[in-house]
Amino acid sequence: MTLKPTGAQREYLDELRSELLRAAYQRTQQLTSLSPAGLDEDPVQAAHRASVRRILDQVHEALDRMDAGTYGECVACGRLLALLDLRRRPWVDCCDTCARSSV
Repeated sequence: MTLKPTGAQREYLDELRSELLRAAYQRTQQLTSLSPAGLDEDPVQAAHRASVRRILDQVHEALDRMDAGTYGECVACGRLLALLDLRRRPWVDCCDTCARSSV
C-alpha cells in the first residue's frame, strides 16, 4: 500500500523528514568522533560504534521509504505505525506486534 499524504499529513511528514536528516547528521558526527576501529578495540566502544551505525542505517532506510511512499507502514505486516512511535523514533520500521515477534 502506498500512502498519498495531503495537507497536514504532508507537513507532518516534512517535519519527520527534517528530524531524520538531523538524526543522520548527528549519527554521522558520532561515528566521526569515535576513534577508528582497531584490532584491540575496547568491546564497549565496538558495541557503541555498531549501535550508532545500525541507527544511521535505519535512518537512511526510513528516508528511502519516504521517497518510495511507504513510510509509516510496518515493513513486516504492512499495518500503519503509531504516530507516537514515529515521532519518538522516526526511523522505526515495525509495528509493536511485529517487533515483539522478531525478538
